[in-house]
Amino acid sequence: MIEFDAVIDTEGYTWQATTDEHGVLWLVADETVEVVINRAVVGGYVYPAYVNDDGQLIIEWED
Repeated sequence: MIEFDAVIDTEGYTWQATTDEHGVLWLVADETVEVVINRAVVGGYVYPAYVNDDGQLIIEWED
């Protein structure tokens, strides 16, 4: 599992987020919001990312 710092939506807004023990993404927000994630911040670098049908954050990480 990759540790990430934040996620970025298709509008360019950065969200603080976390994942649960199943890898399901949870945004840190004051209200319920629906966003489309397309990038994640890992160690200060931005990588392509998406949320799959199970709600899990998938980061397109290359070694």
